[in-house]
Amino acid sequence: MEEEEHEVYGGEIPDVEGDMDPHSADIDMSAADDDAVKELDEMKKRLKEMEEEAAALREMQAKVEKEMGADQDPATAAANQANREEADCRSVFVGN
Repeated sequence: MEEEEHEVYGGEIPDVEGDMDPHSADIDMSAADDDAVKELDEMKKRLKEMEEEAAALREMQAKVEKEMGADQDPATAAANQANREEADCRSVFVGN
């Protein structure tokens, strides 16, 4: 093989095709695969829990918005405004 020069480092690119023997590797790939599968399963479990929590939060938010919308009928809103104005008239504001 013709020697090539690496474009970033300017050095020779070593021929490593024959240097790696998969049977003499120090890494146990089956253990790494098992760990990856376990980690993936844990991530899927956490994702499912987060999706369930998000759904519960959406339900709670919809319930609160519905309740707040019911409180905003014109008669209730007018009464609340009148109560606020009356309270403001009785309040004493002490400024700086």
